[in-house]
Amino acid sequence: MPIDPFAALNAMLRAEAARFTPPPRTGPVPEKAAEPEAEEAREERGEKEM
Repeated sequence: MPIDPFAALNAMLRAEAARFTPPPRTGPVPEKAAEPEAEEAREERGEKEM
């Protein structure tokens, strides 16, 4: 059976990507992350939180 070079490349890339992917979070998710820079930018544009 011939080796499919694209399938082999895909498998290699998936394995490399999995090495550098951080593990999923299992703890509680914070309700709202504090982003003062984003908040200031919204205030400058005159937008309000919903």
